[in-house]
Amino acid sequence: MSAGPSLHSMHNVERQPPRSRARRIAYFVPLAILMVAVVTMSIVGLSARAASKAEAAQAQAEALSQPSQQLTLPSSCVADEFAAHPADIWSGEQTVASEAVFAAHPEAFGMRVEGRDGFEFWGDEQSDNFSQALGRAPWMDSQLAQWLVYFSDLDDQLAEQGRELVIVVAPAKWELYRDNLPDWADEIQGMTHLEQLYEHSGDIPFVDVRGAMDEAKTDAPVFSAVNSHWSPFGAYAAWQQTVACASDLYPDSVWSRIDAPDPTGVELSDAPNEFTPYGNTSTVEDWASPMLPTSAPVDSTITGPDGAQQPGSSDGTVGLLDMPARTESESGVGRALIMRDSTGEALAPVWAQAFEQTCQERHNLDYPDNRPDIVAAAEVCDADTVLYVFTERYLSQFPPTLPPR
Repeated sequence: MSAGPSLHSMHNVERQPPRSRARRIAYFVPLAILMVAVVTMSIVGLSARAASKAEAAQAQAEALSQPSQQLTLPSSCVADEFAAHPADIWSGEQTVASEAVFAAHPEAFGMRVEGRDGFEFWGDEQSDNFSQALGRAPWMDSQLAQWLVYFSDLDDQLAEQGRELVIVVAPAKWELYRDNLPDWADEIQGMTHLEQLYEHSGDIPFVDVRGAMDEAKTDAPVFSAVNSHWSPFGAYAAWQQTVACASDLYPDSVWSRIDAPDPTGVELSDAPNEFTPYGNTSTVEDWASPMLPTSAPVDSTITGPDGAQQPGSSDGTVGLLDMPARTESESGVGRALIMRDSTGEALAPVWAQAFEQTCQERHNLDYPDNRPDIVAAAEVCDADTVLYVFTERYLSQFPPTLPPR
């Protein structure tokens, strides 16, 4: 019968001489250092986050403390005659009564709201349009502040590169044709996002084009009764004010060399009726286009999602689905990065003639996960100026933020 392993071999570890006190302490030193490092990093992280939150809170407080743009920008940039609507229609004691009126008209929650004189407006099923028209569910201060901080920071970062920023919020139809909203909405028109924005935007380079468009609508429609986009005529009135404002903001820039002549007339045609699928099949001849001097052909290039390039229209037209796009014109001046949406289609030919080169990209405010790095795009374009044009309804989206630099 063979003998099993000896007790000494089975428990050999017990026969090793005990460590000294110093060696036992040294054994735990790396673990202690690691624990201290983890705790320190956690404290530093918490402190950094707290500092970041405090910095953001301070920036937002400073943004909200800015005066109205009417007090800080040249007169060519503002619209004095547009007084803000009451701020308490949808807050405080009036909230319940206002909500009751709104709830009594279920069409407001759908796609189409019939206004007066044949005017049609989008309902809340389309980006909360009708609620936005009435100032319903107004911004919280923090959201307004984030929009202001974003544009202020964008302006600063572009200025560091020697580039100008010009921001145009294309006003919604309800801003220019409030008298054509349904009569039941008259008593519940509160302060809109756009009005709140201009009330605190200070010297951020916004162009309030409502005044120019309001004056222009005495000559021809700046919006169709059956379309939510500004007409080419209304867009051109906004463009003329944009050039005037930008020339005053940046007197030694490319803007002072851009010519925006007055139209020699206006042509009316059948408007694209956006509401045909929702019950309004009428043909309305109120799509106004300005008559402008004949322009020379431009070279334009459309870049597809796969990077493939193809020639664009020789008149400089760039549709929403054509971007990113570039245009070149021998008669234009300077280089512009234009961040835009579908509202830019009416002005794309004008921009193509005005600038020697344009780079046009979607701002993607409606796609928060795919918003472009505008500062980097301006660098790639080698732009002298950045023109940021977006439709008012996008102010209901979550505010953008700038990528860290």
